[in-house]
Amino acid sequence: MRRQDIQLLAQARQGDLRARCEVGRRYLLGVDGFTRHVAAGIDHLRQAAATDPAAAARVLAECLPLHELLAQGQHAALQRAAAAGSATAQLRAAAWQLARRDGLAEARHWLQQAAASATPAAAAAQPALNALDAAPPAQALRAVLQALDAAGEVDGAAVAAQAVAQAREQGDLQALADALNAALAFDAAPEAALPRDIAAAVQLAEGQGRELRGVDAQAIRDALESCAAQGDREAAYTLGRGLSGLPTPGLSAEVFDGQQNMRKGAAFLLRAADAGCDAAWLHLYRLHADHSLSVANPQMARFFLEKAAARGQAEAQRKLGALMLRESAGLAGTEQAIAWLHAAAAQQDAHAATLLQSLVLPVPGSDAEAAWGIAQVRQSDPWLAARLALARAFGLTKLEGLCVDPLDGQRPWGLVVGRNPFIQQVRLSAPRAIPAVSAAAAGALQQAVALYGQRGAAGEGDLRTRSLRQRRLFERLGLDEALYFADASATTLEALRLGSKWAWRARQPLSEALAA
Repeated sequence: MRRQDIQLLAQARQGDLRARCEVGRRYLLGVDGFTRHVAAGIDHLRQAAATDPAAAARVLAECLPLHELLAQGQHAALQRAAAAGSATAQLRAAAWQLARRDGLAEARHWLQQAAASATPAAAAAQPALNALDAAPPAQALRAVLQALDAAGEVDGAAVAAQAVAQAREQGDLQALADALNAALAFDAAPEAALPRDIAAAVQLAEGQGRELRGVDAQAIRDALESCAAQGDREAAYTLGRGLSGLPTPGLSAEVFDGQQNMRKGAAFLLRAADAGCDAAWLHLYRLHADHSLSVANPQMARFFLEKAAARGQAEAQRKLGALMLRESAGLAGTEQAIAWLHAAAAQQDAHAATLLQSLVLPVPGSDAEAAWGIAQVRQSDPWLAARLALARAFGLTKLEGLCVDPLDGQRPWGLVVGRNPFIQQVRLSAPRAIPAVSAAAAGALQQAVALYGQRGAAGEGDLRTRSLRQRRLFERLGLDEALYFADASATTLEALRLGSKWAWRARQPLSEALAA
């Protein structure tokens, strides 16, 4: 370093305002014997600002490029220099004000001030002001940055990138769209970051329940595809829906208008689903279950539905349960189907609850009256009382109510009445699965399981003994069997055990459950 440079530094350290500003300028520009060091330059100018804020701000705003000013958080210095009459600072302040949706009037004011000045910056200010006046509000940032970039006053691509970052941080969708539109105007836009920014804008729009407008449709599609190829599941999910003709809430319909490609869309949806986007499984099911589409495949559709159900989606659980119940030819299939329907109903799926209810035989009468009778029976025979509570809650026939084994028949979703070895007619003795459609049913089952688990059933005797005890207690207490046991024919019971017959019996709610 030259002697005069060392002397200048010494003067700056001693508090000389002019020396501090000059050292700051040289550090910021890297000229006149000083290596460029932005942090050192800002530090010297901060000390100078204690004596003359306007002078220090002017040096900072004129010597440091706008994008670096913003990166260093020097917004206040930029505004102070513009107010102090620096035409260069006024140009830069105008460009940055346009990145805010409410800064249009202030940006025009600064451009007018710069254009009226007798400085070289006026030559750049007038074209920028003309571009601002000619552009619609959504294109204002793009037009002014292009004009100032062409004049060498700002790095348009870098400033646009700063505007994008600020809009993303603030969650301002429209400002983000304007900034992205501006960034797309420059060939030097950061290729790695811009697609991610566009994809993030799409997700922001969908999260806010709005549409991303003002960004080129082709640029959006290219960005989504680029991000999807890099493992972005949300981008793959959006792209898959758009290419498949499915709704994309964050984008207008024009983005994918005429771009449908079912096979490519299904591939992106599968990529999203495999990456953990659970909602994509259900979309894949719908596409592959539609026989009118080129990707139709019933086996794959079922696989995708099972995947969606396993991920906890109520709609998938309901549809899978309904299909399995319709196809069921025995107890094992029925149990699996009820388990899925029960899971969907637990998520407040009304259609699933309706299908479960169709498997429970109705028992007439008042719940309060039935509860009073059960309480009376419990004083003499707690086992019979438990059976009566189960029979009313689960719609059991008298034979089922007196034969059911609560311990063996308990399931997380309800109750299975096992095969009765004492009944020779197959249609009457076959096992039956019944869901718990209410909290009362689940409570009755838990109480019965607790009772039989602690005290066993040794004192109950065989079926004939239970039946005789029940009849005598009912006669003594004046209870009506119809209040506790369902009345159903062998044909009705068989329809509840066999999927195809149940499907005919419950065809309307079944159709609604599969269509919803």
